[in-house]
Amino acid sequence: MPSGSTTQARIRELSALIHQYNFSYYCGNNTETRGISTDDETYDALVYELKALEIQYHEWMLEDSPTLQIKSKPNFAFPSRKHLIPMLSLGNVYSLDELENWDAGVKKLLGGQKPEYVCELKIDGVAVSAIYRSGTLSAGVTRGDGSEGEEITPNIKTINCLPLKLNDERDLEVRGEVYLPRKNFEALNQQRVNDGEPPFKNPRNAAAGSLRLLDSTETRRRQLAAFIYTIAEGAPQETHAGNLEFLRQQEFPVNPETKKVGSIEEVMEYCRSWEERKEELPYDIDGIVLKVNALKQQRQLGFTSKSPRWATAFKFTAEQAVSVLREVEIGVGRTGNLTPVAILDPVELNGTIVARATLHNYDQVKRFNLHLGDHVTLEKGGEIIPKIVAVDPTLRPTDAQKIEPPQICPSCGTLAIRPEGEVEWRCSNPECPAQQKEQILHFVSRRAMDIDTIGPVLIEQLMSKNLLQNAADLYLLRHEDLSRLERMGEKSAENVLSGIEKSKHCELGQFVHALGIANVGEKTARILAQHFGTLERLISGTAEELVKIEEVGPVIAESVFDFFQNSEQRQRIADFLEHGVSPAEEEIQEIAVTPFTGKIVVLTGTLSEPRDVWKKRLIQAGADVTVSVSKKTDFVLAGENAGSKLEKAENLGVSIIDEIMALNLLENFS
Repeated sequence: MPSGSTTQARIRELSALIHQYNFSYYCGNNTETRGISTDDETYDALVYELKALEIQYHEWMLEDSPTLQIKSKPNFAFPSRKHLIPMLSLGNVYSLDELENWDAGVKKLLGGQKPEYVCELKIDGVAVSAIYRSGTLSAGVTRGDGSEGEEITPNIKTINCLPLKLNDERDLEVRGEVYLPRKNFEALNQQRVNDGEPPFKNPRNAAAGSLRLLDSTETRRRQLAAFIYTIAEGAPQETHAGNLEFLRQQEFPVNPETKKVGSIEEVMEYCRSWEERKEELPYDIDGIVLKVNALKQQRQLGFTSKSPRWATAFKFTAEQAVSVLREVEIGVGRTGNLTPVAILDPVELNGTIVARATLHNYDQVKRFNLHLGDHVTLEKGGEIIPKIVAVDPTLRPTDAQKIEPPQICPSCGTLAIRPEGEVEWRCSNPECPAQQKEQILHFVSRRAMDIDTIGPVLIEQLMSKNLLQNAADLYLLRHEDLSRLERMGEKSAENVLSGIEKSKHCELGQFVHALGIANVGEKTARILAQHFGTLERLISGTAEELVKIEEVGPVIAESVFDFFQNSEQRQRIADFLEHGVSPAEEEIQEIAVTPFTGKIVVLTGTLSEPRDVWKKRLIQAGADVTVSVSKKTDFVLAGENAGSKLEKAENLGVSIIDEIMALNLLENFS
């Protein structure tokens, strides 16, 4: 089996190619400049292959991957614009059973209230926000990364079905999906063929490309359409259905198939019906969106960090394809994980060419009893990630080799181990070159220390010359070291050293993220930095203190504590500091002493504000918010329809307060 270096090299190659093609296509507005043989189908295949590899091998994902929206370098043709209200993505369910479970979860969070739902067709298009000021369409913004998109105002104004002026001079922000009707897509592709240009692969790609054309006249010719599905700002009604009716009255295009229902059974019937009838529509859909109708209940349900709890997307049954498993490649991550990925005969699936599929871990390999040469059925989870869902053993060659877990690390030859209670096989050698290389790549990446003058090729060169063994060695590099390398000119060497020197003066959150602590991403690193203020305090933090930090939790707390207890990691940090790295101190926000300081509080029942709001408020007041009532509980904050927790608190004699009492206690000590 080949080593993971092949996959790592492929990720870097794909990223570089797609960056080049994107710049040429979107800035030069010329498909031909993508490359002699890179038509839309090939380009799509490259993008989907990269996405699949990044999800399978998340440790190797480049920080400037073209699959991300990089805020610091938006396309110069379109100015970036922040969303005042984030455009979050929806969670997905893939079966009616999952849909029933989602409904049960909603009812539980609502304290037993029965919600109405609004069912909407999930248009396969491009999410946009249209902003009206004093009744006039003033801006159009793409979704981007959810917090910031590109302002495409001239192009969104070419969509004939969107009103340029409202019936009154109100401020309003609406959101919807821009799409290309099938007949317009077919006409556009026929014109491209006549003009000697490659056709678009599907209507969604055509719509996305059309919205980002530099020439709005050409965008208008393509006859895009849109459906508006929500009001982000300025909603006049207290139900989603009522706001959709308001949008219709304002002459916005609202999908006529949208339906309000009173039960999950009606939701499931709606989903079944449209999965069977979707080809009757003049546009593409890939599922159904379900939303709780009452805005008050939406507020009660709140959000996770990624999506609203009051909405979900039911995805239609995924397309499948059959291929042959040729080999299994083993990748080595920066934490030592040995991850298998299936190498397949290329096959078309959901409009893209698939040659790799996720295997997750060797438990899954064992469940499928996979052998080389097996005929396997592929499916795209969420229509993005290729995965093996079935194998046909009757077509297996008689001499087929069974796929077994690795005995050694493909990079360093160290014996592979599987820690007790875990599913992952690992390389236990912390000095493994593959691990070290990935750790260094992570350290210099944009969202860590941001040393953009150092890339994978240079790191490989330095490691091969024994000039670099770990990230701390970067700060020992000298000009004469770099000048010994091939293709390293005087100016390039100066730029590399300048980037390293600049990184010494970093934010504490940057440095913590760059250390590569297991389970600690950029956001968590920033939270840790803000909580402790200095690196010294963070290193000395106890497990008990870590677990009480909001958004940390027991798993992350254990990872952080174990990392800083490790003598090798402490020495590595000491090396960084000795070499001049100086993370800036963060200002710690002191918590005032309140009646909740040091108290254990449990929330129960339906509150007038989302529980996340109350949890954050109480934690800021010094409370330890837990989920279960015990003799140690100091307060139970009870809302409407409180159940067994309230009863248990009464039996134990725990103090019970409502929201008004809690606010009075907080205000008197603010």
